[in-house]
Amino acid sequence: MTDLEHYSGRAFERVGEKRRDGGWIAGQLAAAQTRIVPVWQGRNLLNGESAAYLPAGSAWHIIESAPSEPIFLGIDEGGALFALDVSHLSEADAENLTPDGNFDELYGVATQLVRREASLLSHAAWMIHWSKRHRFCGACGHATRSMDAGHMRKCSNEACGIMQFPRTDPAVIMVVEHESRCLLAHQKGWSGKLHSCLAGFVEPGESAEEAVIREVREESGLSVREVRYFATQPWPYPCSLMLGYTAITDDPTIVLDDDELEKAAWFTRDQLRSPDLDIELPRHDSIARRLIDAWIDKG
Repeated sequence: MTDLEHYSGRAFERVGEKRRDGGWIAGQLAAAQTRIVPVWQGRNLLNGESAAYLPAGSAWHIIESAPSEPIFLGIDEGGALFALDVSHLSEADAENLTPDGNFDELYGVATQLVRREASLLSHAAWMIHWSKRHRFCGACGHATRSMDAGHMRKCSNEACGIMQFPRTDPAVIMVVEHESRCLLAHQKGWSGKLHSCLAGFVEPGESAEEAVIREVREESGLSVREVRYFATQPWPYPCSLMLGYTAITDDPTIVLDDDELEKAAWFTRDQLRSPDLDIELPRHDSIARRLIDAWIDKG
């Protein structure tokens, strides 16, 4: 398993064909081996450096008091898994759900978790995030109701009936190369000396490759060619799918977009390998770091 699978991988079987079977879902929720994956204020429950779960059989008072229904995630070797929003609890009550448990932002602890747990926790937080933000219909304003075990929300207004599904925002991220140097940039608002690849969201009516060309031009003023696919990675902060690419430019003249980037520069492979490197590279669980490392390894 590669780092690109840190938030994906096969943590469980999604069993999507069972989501509309209300009786089966109810049976799984009532099963003794079923576990609840709680999410509080967007944070995941941990016990040390491991994910913490609630046995469904002893958590019915929490399930019944929650503002929304549990969301079916899937089944692993231990049984069914459901995400549950417990944001209605106080922080103290939430953290007392398990001995020594505490709720943490996944972004700060993901690299400490085994990849299987990072994948599961990100999926749970992702689904809760989407569900909470689509409680009302964007077309008519009526309340929506949860269906398909939490994987679809439908407008309660019969004259409308619009269905909403969990969203994923596609974004491109790319290593741009010129004569054995790659472009890295520091974005406004980033702490320290972090430098990363250029990135941006794919716009409507645009292919991912077109988005690479546009984003590079908008952020750095560079024109690129030979746009080539690298890999993808789900990035749950909060709900992006990162599409990795490489590209080449013939003119190294950088013209910064002052609205987004604070600085950008070209780096050789030797510079990026050096222990005296004066910038900070992206974290190892990110596709940005994998793109950079793969580029370094080519030379």
